[in-house]
Amino acid sequence: MYKKHICFLCTLLSLCFAIDATPLPLIHADGAILLEPKTNTVLYAKNISKTFYPASTTKVLTSLILLEDMPLDTLITKTKTSVDKVPSDSSQIGISVGTQYTALEGLYAILLASDNYVSYDMAVKDAGSIEAFTAKMNQKARSLGAFSSHFMNPHGYHHPGHYTTPFDLSQIARAAFTMPLFTQIAGTKNHTFLTMNSANKMPINHTALLFDEKSPYYNSHVIGAKTGFHTPAKRTLIAKATYDNIELIGIVMRTDNPLQFEDMNALFEYGYQNYSLIENAPSLPSLINHSYSPWAKPYVDFAVDNNWLSDTAKNYTENITRREFITLLQKALPSHYESLLDSFIQYDGPSIYKENLPSSRKELALISYRFLSKLGLDSATISDVPSIKDIDTLSEIYQQAIVFNVKAGIMGEDHTAFNPDSLVTYEQAISVAYRLHDIIKRYDAFRLSAL
Repeated sequence: MYKKHICFLCTLLSLCFAIDATPLPLIHADGAILLEPKTNTVLYAKNISKTFYPASTTKVLTSLILLEDMPLDTLITKTKTSVDKVPSDSSQIGISVGTQYTALEGLYAILLASDNYVSYDMAVKDAGSIEAFTAKMNQKARSLGAFSSHFMNPHGYHHPGHYTTPFDLSQIARAAFTMPLFTQIAGTKNHTFLTMNSANKMPINHTALLFDEKSPYYNSHVIGAKTGFHTPAKRTLIAKATYDNIELIGIVMRTDNPLQFEDMNALFEYGYQNYSLIENAPSLPSLINHSYSPWAKPYVDFAVDNNWLSDTAKNYTENITRREFITLLQKALPSHYESLLDSFIQYDGPSIYKENLPSSRKELALISYRFLSKLGLDSATISDVPSIKDIDTLSEIYQQAIVFNVKAGIMGEDHTAFNPDSLVTYEQAISVAYRLHDIIKRYDAFRLSAL
């Protein structure tokens, strides 16, 4: 009976892996996130729950509150108090005490030129005091899902108790960019600041090089941005870009100048190349993930169509862990195999940590071999042992597993190197799961026919 079981295995095509998809971007910043705002899906994450100092990207939250609270024609005056309370090395556009301007002009000064004094005076005008305004800031942040943040001032000048995370900042930016006027101001390259009690016209320019056509970091897809800097925070940046297939919000935290712009452009290029948003009314927007190599498309499509994958934003060229591979198999195979597959995961003891490390090709081969062997599909029934160039130094069990996988057409090819220690990507693991799914489908059909 076992020989009958194995006969269909030997008819399967062998698999040769090749990576062609766009890989994850190399990001220099200590923290970064790429967000698709309409579905609120994280497309790239680096330390997104770690706390960082936001510096002047704080002003995105400040501007969001001011736009919600304050009529644009509200008259603001630069006060002596702001000069006394805001550190003298703060960024500013240089208006003098007593100068009056509208709230709209103040928002340009805050978002383009990052004026700390304007931020201070407008916050006090809005809430009566800095303390009352920061209470608003923290309440607003929590209402947006930014639960790991705490703000001490409206401008972002360094304070040890003034912090946020890349994820939190993405949620704040997502809300701000839903406001057309915020987006318009944050995307203005230069502006003439007008005062109400003098004839002075002050040109102010956006601090983000993403808008500078002469800069190597210019990006025509960026529609809004806010920079930030102080020594503990280093360089921070918020930006939004629009492409024909997707909108993207990026956050970069704690890096050196001008790497914040290089990182942001790398994030946007990655998102544009690997994801698309489909909006078919009246259904909800649908995020399409095409971060796979051309050879992997039929396998990924099959996995998505059959609900094997729950994380649609996962880059398919990332490495997969042993635990993730077992979880994938449990979704790919009939439910009556779930407990058998579960036995391959150790939930206690020293090996629990190994389960969460990237898995090698020999480890996946061993899982497939042991699983099918428990069903009576063992390598002893395989004749014509394939020639594999690089497994002689492995233990006997690994050699048996790899020979079995090659002969059965699950992984590798005859007369080639197997590369047993190479790490396995999601797309490669999906293709293995596809082949095991096909084997088990035939096996179950064979068992039913033999009854």
